[in-house]
Amino acid sequence: MLRLSLPAHTAARLADVTFPQNAAPALSADAVVELTADDTPVLAVVVEVQLARDADKRAVWPVYVAAQARLSRCAAVILVVALDSDVAEWARQPIEIGPGSVVTPCVVGPAAVPRRIAPGMAREHVELAVLAAIAHGNARGGETAIAAALEAIRGLDDERARCYGSAIYSALNAAMRRTMEEMMERSHAMKEAEDVFVKRLIEIGEERGVAQGVAQGVAQGEARALIQVLAARGLVLTDAQRARILACADAAMLDRWVARAVTEATVDDVLG
Repeated sequence: MLRLSLPAHTAARLADVTFPQNAAPALSADAVVELTADDTPVLAVVVEVQLARDADKRAVWPVYVAAQARLSRCAAVILVVALDSDVAEWARQPIEIGPGSVVTPCVVGPAAVPRRIAPGMAREHVELAVLAAIAHGNARGGETAIAAALEAIRGLDDERARCYGSAIYSALNAAMRRTMEEMMERSHAMKEAEDVFVKRLIEIGEERGVAQGVAQGVAQGEARALIQVLAARGLVLTDAQRARILACADAAMLDRWVARAVTEATVDDVLG
């Protein structure tokens, strides 16, 4: 009648119908994203970054799906981000949890994620930039993907920025983690220096009552910050390029140059 394929057995017995609190260890996925319609969840996506084969995870992923479906009160799926093609193929296999019950993970392997995300696209498609950093951050030239992702998540709220930043960091090897830490430290130091410099310029402008002086001072602060970014990346400026940057009073143009300075390979590309 049910057409279920049962394992060989000799008897059947009743078991306890309650699930004790210690029936399973505390579980925590790397991230959970809820898709909503009119603020109502319609699909919960449990995200796992998988670095290697792990038989225990294939036993836990169905639990994630069931638990999140109950918490979100909607359908749920497991999305595995695998950094290795062999791991991606392993994770893609259906998980049988009982006769007629199968959970099939959705898998994003390295081949499905672009290696280079332009800064403008990274800011518009933050999640894609994060995936690129996770998938290719350990490869040659991975610092470019990491830098683009860090720039993209700067405009997010603190919770999402921490979540995405943690996911990238957990996927990197020791060397690239140090690279990411150095990028974040330089960004933080430059932001602090720029804030102090701009604050003082504004104070001077207010003291003199010269609004134009404040605007020029802010632009000069941003120009100097840009020069610091280029120097930190090892890009050498010609005298003409340095003079062009310091002479620029267009805040929008300076903003574009600063954004490009994080990822472009040459000063000409930054100022192009």
